[in-house]
Amino acid sequence: MLLANGRAWTEVRAEMESFKNLDFDWKRGRLPAYIYYLNEEILNIQREAYSMYIVENGLGKNRAFPSLKKMENDVIQTGLSILGASDQSAGIFTSGGTESILLAVKAAREWAKHGGKKKKPYKILLSETAHPAFNRAAGLMEIEVERLPMREDDFKFDLDKLRSALDDNVIMIVGSAPNYASGTFDDVGALGQIASEYDVWLHVDACVGGFLAPFARMNGRSIPDFDLRVPGVRSLSADVHKYGFAAKGASLLLFTSSDDKTFAHFALEWARGTYQSESNQGTRAGGAVACAYAVTNVLGEDGYRRLAKMTTDTVDRLTSGINDIGGLEVIRPYELCIFAYKSVDPHVEINAVADEMGSKGWFIGRSQRPAPSIQMAVNPVHANICDEYLADLSASVAKVRTMGLKSHFDHSTY
Repeated sequence: MLLANGRAWTEVRAEMESFKNLDFDWKRGRLPAYIYYLNEEILNIQREAYSMYIVENGLGKNRAFPSLKKMENDVIQTGLSILGASDQSAGIFTSGGTESILLAVKAAREWAKHGGKKKKPYKILLSETAHPAFNRAAGLMEIEVERLPMREDDFKFDLDKLRSALDDNVIMIVGSAPNYASGTFDDVGALGQIASEYDVWLHVDACVGGFLAPFARMNGRSIPDFDLRVPGVRSLSADVHKYGFAAKGASLLLFTSSDDKTFAHFALEWARGTYQSESNQGTRAGGAVACAYAVTNVLGEDGYRRLAKMTTDTVDRLTSGINDIGGLEVIRPYELCIFAYKSVDPHVEINAVADEMGSKGWFIGRSQRPAPSIQMAVNPVHANICDEYLADLSASVAKVRTMGLKSHFDHSTY
C-alpha cells in the first residue's frame, strides 16, 4: 500500500534485508533450481554492469542507445558461435526462456501462414517432458498442442509415437537439450530428419543446456548433437541467465537462417511512423543486456569451460554419493546437469525424505515422472555443499526408515 508520507531509504533497505530471512540461502547452495551462482566476484560484476544501464531502454537501441545494440549484437554472436551457427544464422535477445519459446512458436505460425502449406487448426507436437512454456505460447495463439508419452527406457521423445501423430496440421515439433524433468537430451538428429521429411518447424529448447553443453563437450564430456548444426533445426533457445551467469532477464532465440528470424518480428505503421520490435516486449531492460555482455566477456571460453567442469564434477560427486546411501538410487540416464533420485526401499518414502531435507534448510525439487523423485539442477555453487548435502540426506533417509514417516506434500504446487 502506498503510504501518505515516504520513509527513509535506510529504514526501507533494512526492512528489505530482513525479508531475505524468509528465503532459502542460495549463496550456500541450498537451492537446486531458480538461481545460478558462482561467487561474489561474478555477482558484483552483474550488479555493476546492470546498474550502469539501469535506466536505458532496449526499445531505443537503434537510435537512442546504440551502445545497447552493440552489446546485444555481441551477446547474440557469442551464442551463435558456440551453438553451431553459420554465416546465414541470426538471433534475438529476449527476457527469458519463456519469451524465446513464445517467439519461436510465433515464428513457426507465421511461416505456416506464409507458405508452410499447413492446414488449420495448427498443431504442435511435444514430448511430455517439454517445457510448459510451449503450451502457454500456443494458448495465446490458438494453436493446439499434443503432448506425447516419453520413452520409458531413456525418457526421450518417443519418435515412433511422434511419427504416428504427424498430420497436415502440425507446424512445429520440439526437442529438449536437456529436458528439465529428467535431464536427458531428445534425439535432435532424428527429430531433424523427421522435420525435413514432413516439412515442419523443429525448435530445440536448449534454455538449460545452451551455455553449458558446448563447454562440457570441449572438456571431453559426451554430449549428444543438438544445436544449429543439426540438419532440420530451424530455431534454438538458450538462456544466458542460466549457465551463462548473466542476471535474470537474458535469453537468446537463435535461427539457423536469418530469413526465419523475420517471422518473429512485430511491426506496425501508426500515427508516429513505424513501430517495430524483434522481441515480444516494448520497453526492455538495458541492464539485462549490459550484464550479459559484461559477464560473457569477463568469463570467455576458458571461464565457461572451468565452470562447466565444476558443474559436471559436482554432478559426479553427488550422484556417486547418493547411490552409496542405502535405499536410494539415481535415475538413469541423465546427460548433463540435471538428475533425479528415487527410493528403492519400500520403507523409505521419497517425499518424506524430501520433507526431512526441507526441515534441514534445503529447498527440494520434486518430480513425479518417470518416478516420484527428488531432482537437482546442479551449478557451481553446489561444489561447496556436496559433503553437507550427502550427510543430511543420509540422516534423513535413516529417520524416515526408522520412524516410518509419510509425506503430505501437495504435488499440485510447483
